[in-house]
Amino acid sequence: MIIEIEKGFDETVVQIQEMVKSRDCRPDVLLGDLYTVIAVEGDATQLDAQYIETLPGVVRTWRISSPYKTISRRVVGDNHQKVVRERRSVNVPGPDGKIRRFCDGNFVFIAGPCAIESREQMEGISGQLSILADRYGIRDRLMLRGGAYKPRTRPWDFRGLGSEGLDIIERIRDRFGFPVVTEAMAVDQIESIGRKADMIQIGTRNFQNFNLLEAAGQSGKPILYKRGISAELEEWLSAAEYIALQGNKDVVLCERGVKSTTHGDYNRSHIDLDVILAIRNRTILPVVVDPSHSSGFAELVPYQFCAASVYPSNGAMVEVILDETERRSIRCDARQAVRMSVFEKMIRFRLDIEKIPQSFDSTE
Repeated sequence: MIIEIEKGFDETVVQIQEMVKSRDCRPDVLLGDLYTVIAVEGDATQLDAQYIETLPGVVRTWRISSPYKTISRRVVGDNHQKVVRERRSVNVPGPDGKIRRFCDGNFVFIAGPCAIESREQMEGISGQLSILADRYGIRDRLMLRGGAYKPRTRPWDFRGLGSEGLDIIERIRDRFGFPVVTEAMAVDQIESIGRKADMIQIGTRNFQNFNLLEAAGQSGKPILYKRGISAELEEWLSAAEYIALQGNKDVVLCERGVKSTTHGDYNRSHIDLDVILAIRNRTILPVVVDPSHSSGFAELVPYQFCAASVYPSNGAMVEVILDETERRSIRCDARQAVRMSVFEKMIRFRLDIEKIPQSFDSTE
């Protein structure tokens, strides 16, 4: 439900907010030039629209026709009334006191190994990333990734260090100051991951694990939410609504490629860069790209990263290894990780792109 109120009726705004909360819904207050708009998140059928319209200053109320009302940007009513909501900034505080902001006009680099395999591995990679962060002035735009729990296609493959990996995350983040994102695969992992990591990832295999999505939303942590391997956009956004309905709209969507006719031929998945524009137009949520999982091959990752940089994405997540690391020694997704020297070139490309003024706007 959308409620439009004339400016100057602050008491009515407060009264409606309390009324909405009493029905176990949430009021999202949008301040406009002419009206104050309250977007009701939750089951608004419990609210008496006719009564609300009798309150001082209320112009009108109308129902929202959208399958993902909480995260929708362009809220449209049954009679085609429209409200355009501002896009959201998702902030991830780091132990170094700096905040990584996923928002329009900012690009966040998320880098690290696919899986946490040892303390020495994480220290080496984090140390090199720290050097790059200072060299290019992007420390407040760099996060560390690494999986403590790994979903694998074959059950005999390396599936992460589990709780030992989380202990390594805790030591690494405190030593180097980078906030860390790591994947949760089950509801009972959410609490322990939330204590030791700064952002919780929901992977592509769990994109419609609704119990897990709700538990992640209740954690209070920012969520990195990957698209399902065959998910249509509406399926993906409707599933993201499960997270947002828990009162947590700190969700960053992650495009990681979808199955197509080329699947497994010359790349792993087809990266859908056009979905970046669709997400910006349809939702208030930031969107990042994962060129490592979409391509599946290290030689393709820089090209997909550069393409995503030209699109108005809010960041990218890249699997990296040290230059001296032998690929055959890596236990998880060895062929898609780029070496640190290559990642440095990718950083430079992105920073060069930012110097070019944009002459078009995808939201027009």
